[in-house]
Amino acid sequence: MPNMVMINGAQVDADDPCALWQALYAFKLKVIAGDKVDEMEIRSPVTNRRTRWGAANIKDLDAELARLQSACDAKKGKRRRYAIRGVYRPY
Repeated sequence: MPNMVMINGAQVDADDPCALWQALYAFKLKVIAGDKVDEMEIRSPVTNRRTRWGAANIKDLDAELARLQSACDAKKGKRRRYAIRGVYRPY
């Protein structure tokens, strides 16, 4: 039985890293666009204060997206290849 979670209004299988990556990336785009910004206003006879804050930590979201991307690549059988770099210096 799939382990379903709700992300950004959509049901996503928590055991599928590719589906999780797609749902979290769509959420990240909404956060960057300013769609997930909350605002609060406090009024008093003397002051008027307005506070805005975001709903997510982008740094942690990027780290989770990178982890899910590598898990998705491993599930699909893809390997990340890194080139060996070197410099030839004759003496």
